[in-house]
Amino acid sequence: MPAFNLADLQAIAREVIGDRDIVLTPDMAAGDVPGWDSLNHTLISLEVEARSGVAVEAEELGECKDFGALVALVVARQAA
Repeated sequence: MPAFNLADLQAIAREVIGDRDIVLTPDMAAGDVPGWDSLNHTLISLEVEARSGVAVEAEELGECKDFGALVALVVARQAA
């Protein structure tokens, strides 16, 4: 399975939130994205797991300071 990346997370956010114009950067966090609420947060964590093969709990996703940290967490777990 290819390494998870920011483009993957962006695609997930666009699908879950329903906004094709969402653009994520490594230094952004969930609070920076309109429509990223608690329900979508959970749905995004489930979709990250489905696409990456790596379990990421919603709480862990929330503990990442930004999207760059989240991607790094998923990539590190994929490599393990």
